[in-house]
Amino acid sequence: MVKHGRSRPPIRGKLQMYKTLIIPGFLLLVVGACLTQDTRFPTAADDDYFKQETAEDEVFRILITENEYILRQVAAEDHIYAQPSPLARKENHKLFREYDDKWDFMDFTHQGLLRVKLNPQTGMIENVDYEGGKAPRAWQASIMFRDDLMRYKFGFKSGIVQPREFKVRYEWRINKDPNLTPEEAKEKAREFLLDQRT
Repeated sequence: MVKHGRSRPPIRGKLQMYKTLIIPGFLLLVVGACLTQDTRFPTAADDDYFKQETAEDEVFRILITENEYILRQVAAEDHIYAQPSPLARKENHKLFREYDDKWDFMDFTHQGLLRVKLNPQTGMIENVDYEGGKAPRAWQASIMFRDDLMRYKFGFKSGIVQPREFKVRYEWRINKDPNLTPEEAKEKAREFLLDQRT
């Protein structure tokens, strides 16, 4: 009895050790699977924006509307993929929607083509600039595109950071609110113009 009694603590200790190692490891796998979101490629059902001819070195394309934030990969699928955070995407889309409500006095389409440079060791973004220095006419849109892009992380299928430089195209569509009175639209337009001067 004494011998049997002495053998139990080590067994419980081993079971506890396995639980300590296995359960957190399993949770990490589950959480990792939920957070990793490989990029989708354009489909037949996608907006025509995603089917337009790509610029040289263009790899990702993003469309933002009042109701959607859509990311698609248009090149280099054998080398790189984006790992956007669903939470960050939701929060950033919320910010775009706030400006959508401010600028809906007319139909707008804000566009930007940005060049990204990655660190060759870490794969993290080192620099983001507008291609040819051509930023969107609305300065808020130019800042918001850059800030949005800076939150991205990228994975590499071969384990090598490739490509190190590539382009990302943005298009942000704002539709005029049909319920605005002419006076309300005029006031929103005035506020928009004032914002561009600050």
